[in-house]
Amino acid sequence: MMRSSKQTTVVSLLILFLAGSVFCLQVSNYTQCKRQAFSSDSFVCICTESYCDGFDNQEAKPLTDDNFAVYTSSKDGARFELNIGQTSPHSGENDDSILFQVDESQKYQEIIGFGGAFTDAATINIKNLSNILQDHLINSYYSPTGIEYSTGRIPMASCDFSTRIYTYDDVPVDFNLSRFKLASEDLVYKIPVIKTALSRSKKEVKLFGSPWSAPAWMKTSNSTVGGELIGVAGNNYHKTWAAYFVKFLDAYKKEGVELWGVTVENEPIAGYVPGYKFQCMGFDGATERDFVKSDLGPALEQAGYSDVKLMIFDDNRITLPGFTDKVLRDKDAAKYVSGVAVHWYEDFILPASFLSDLHNSHPEYFILGTEACTGFSFLETRGPVLGSWERGERYSHSIIEDFQHWVAGWTDWNLALNMEGGPNWVKNFVDSPIIVDSEDNVFYKQPMYYHLGHFSKFVLPGSFRIDMTSSSTVNELEYVAFLLPDGSKCVVILNRSKNDIKITINIGRGYINGEIKSSSIQTYLWP
Repeated sequence: MMRSSKQTTVVSLLILFLAGSVFCLQVSNYTQCKRQAFSSDSFVCICTESYCDGFDNQEAKPLTDDNFAVYTSSKDGARFELNIGQTSPHSGENDDSILFQVDESQKYQEIIGFGGAFTDAATINIKNLSNILQDHLINSYYSPTGIEYSTGRIPMASCDFSTRIYTYDDVPVDFNLSRFKLASEDLVYKIPVIKTALSRSKKEVKLFGSPWSAPAWMKTSNSTVGGELIGVAGNNYHKTWAAYFVKFLDAYKKEGVELWGVTVENEPIAGYVPGYKFQCMGFDGATERDFVKSDLGPALEQAGYSDVKLMIFDDNRITLPGFTDKVLRDKDAAKYVSGVAVHWYEDFILPASFLSDLHNSHPEYFILGTEACTGFSFLETRGPVLGSWERGERYSHSIIEDFQHWVAGWTDWNLALNMEGGPNWVKNFVDSPIIVDSEDNVFYKQPMYYHLGHFSKFVLPGSFRIDMTSSSTVNELEYVAFLLPDGSKCVVILNRSKNDIKITINIGRGYINGEIKSSSIQTYLWP
């Protein structure tokens, strides 16, 4: 299912071979963060027109076979702090260090990538900045001087992170979709920002669309809030809704933006929740199965979009097992499906082992994390908390846990929000890795941004998770290892404890002896 990534890797290696060169892993320093504190807890990194922190690729350093590199970010001040060390013939385990074994012969899922969502809110906030600041922000996410995101989610029409409710065809009973057209939000905000991100990236960026609701006239609720599609799969409403996906893909393609995938419906269970306040549409496993096999799958195939990755579910873990089984155990529906999209909001209810159960039952389908944010719950401070290190730790904890249970990629929610955590028409304010202060024409990089970057910058699409074990049965560290497309290795280790912990990584030809400070995250790389 990941043909393009494998082909890219093969071509890259072939070019190196034909050029008579030997690949040498290179690392670059990160320019110093300009700190701004909003509390005593931690700090943000402020970006102004005159300065924004980033990777200095002009000063890239090659790593030899006896070198390793480690990038560190910490609550007490480090942001992608680079140190290059020498591997040792001796283990440091006698110094009370935790010994890790990395085994590249045990390969698991192939990595799709990391990214965020080009919502109306995010792109409005970006466009509210000066042109120079817009460049800084987009580069911070997608360019080689930034954390090099490789995925991007696009809401199909409005969601709660819009300033108004709209769809692409609000004309009743327009079954031919003759009135279908993109909104000004697409043409003025989303598509220009997406195209700039694509132009700055040196990687393939996998873009995927997700709908929140069909037009009200297609639904039992006669509203974009709540309800289901009228009737049953195969009828005129379902056929028209499937054709709407094709129209969306066509319209974006015409504007120069081609999509890698689509999800069937954002959080389909929300359509059945009484009192739910913003755009949603109900599917359960059976109705999504029938829509995919009778309508959406055939429509995409007939329109020449059979290569677009169709993802089911796109919801929280709590309903994962029964829902996905209903779809994937039906061969007529499953033949159109490439993967399962999951959200993180109810992870505390069901353990990550449910993801492994999904993989074990249906190993031929990838699992992609498609939405996450902090500041959304009544159990925490709503909206942005500038400088919260703990919110960054929640991200990296979730990514490590998900990847240890077969998730192949992780996509954050809004790329950028304002100081309130919006705009959001229903006032569902949340937090984001980048917060924009358009009044002062600056933006702030939250600790979440750096936690995400410890994965997105270094764990390239086409990498594979590999086996990593620890000598300690009582371990305060969280960790995951990867084999990169060029054969290099990457290990990410998170220390959420209040203790500094010594570590040793057995890399086969020697040992990496190091220490991970309290409240910090590290990425280790070696050729």
